[in-house]
This record gives sequence, C-alpha cells and structure tokens, in this order.
Amino acid sequence: MNISTIRDGLKARLQTISGLRCYDVLPDGFAPPAALVAPPSLIQYGVSLGKAYNRMQITVRLLVAKASDRAAQDKLDGYLGTGAATSVVDAIEGDTTLGGACNLARVLSAQGVGVYDYAGVPLLGAEFTIEVLA
Repeated sequence: MNISTIRDGLKARLQTISGLRCYDVLPDGFAPPAALVAPPSLIQYGVSLGKAYNRMQITVRLLVAKASDRAAQDKLDGYLGTGAATSVVDAIEGDTTLGGACNLARVLSAQGVGVYDYAGVPLLGAEFTIEVLA
C-alpha cells in the first residue's frame, strides 16, 4: 500500500472533472473551485483468510466559491450529485482502482456542507469521505 500513489490516483480521478483544480498536497493558495486531497484520517491494518488487507479513509475537501457568490450553491450541488459531468462520485467510480493503486475506492459520504475559511476567505464547500481498500 503506497499512500502517496493512492492520493495521486484520487487527484487524477478528480481532474477528470472539467475546471476543477486538484491538489494532493495542501497548497498555500489556490483559486476555486478546488479539491484538496488530505492524508488518510484513518488506516486499519488486518489479515483476512490469510491475506493482508488495508482499509483507509481519505477526506477530500471541495471548495467552490466565495460564500457570498450567489451561484456557489448551484455549483456545489453539481459536485454533490450523481449523473452529472461535475459529480465527484461519478469521477471516483470511473476507475475504482485509481489506476491500479488500490483494490477499491468509493465515496462513502459527503458532509460538512457549509462555509470554510481558507487564508481568511470564506468559501462554500463540503467534505467527501473516500474509503480505500488496498
């Protein structure tokens, strides 16, 4: 299990969404809309039927626009939904092995829809929890 390769794979899948800037290392600054792939928040190690497996959860924070932007909620809705060109779920499900970096990656949930402060700028966004089995 190579965590950097898995994060690179998530970034690559998110880059299939046109116009979305993606980072697998937290940047000093960026222009929204942007997806920030964080290091794993949880890693579980184990053995099942004599075979080693690893399970992790990675948070992707997606920030769309200044909270005062009237179109920000509509833009965020596109990332949260499915069946649309901007869907985060559909982007990840387009290659659930992340280019061979893992056995399975899937979006578990989106939560925390609200305003996030980034370098003093209030941005509307949400956090996606991605489960990765390697």
